[in-house]
Amino acid sequence: MSMLQGSVSLKRFLVLGPVPDEKDLQAGLEQDQFRPFQDGLEEERMGWCDWRNPLITPPDADWVSQERFAVFALRIDTRRVPPALLKAHVDLRLQTLQKEKDLAFVGKEARISLADEVKVELLRKVLPSPKVVEVAWDLKNGILWTTASSSKVQGALTTLFIKSFGCEIHPLAPLVLSGRLCPDLSVEALMALDPLDLELEEA
Repeated sequence: MSMLQGSVSLKRFLVLGPVPDEKDLQAGLEQDQFRPFQDGLEEERMGWCDWRNPLITPPDADWVSQERFAVFALRIDTRRVPPALLKAHVDLRLQTLQKEKDLAFVGKEARISLADEVKVELLRKVLPSPKVVEVAWDLKNGILWTTASSSKVQGALTTLFIKSFGCEIHPLAPLVLSGRLCPDLSVEALMALDPLDLELEEA
């Protein structure tokens, strides 16, 4: 369910870096928009898409802007060939090759090359499994809200965010908040602070 259409579980991040204007924001979304799989061994693809429909790429500029928020989504597609199925296909192909070429043994390099060839053929037949993560970036207050729940997806979001917009995102926690409330403190001083003190200071 969309974060703008109902109740969902959200994670909050602090955005560090210069706030892009509308033109630069859209340029970043277009640069790293989601692109479908091409032929090859690639098993994962990710990129930005429209928050209303993951098939709309790049995100529609008219719908990205929502008052002081920029709203878009991260689409991550994965495709996998089950190892047991891949091994079964490779074994059959090896048996066929040995019969056709009258070979008693197939070398290691040839086996690896054959396995890659079979995997490519099978990957073309596998339907990708898509995951869509919504993002609402409060450009005024430097806070990002997202439906990314797992650490893996949050890592993907963090990596692509800095690539597209030149901004770092950090989960909002006492230590992060302390840097915002006390920007003159060094990293060493922040690490020495008591989390309870930070919570009291934030309050």
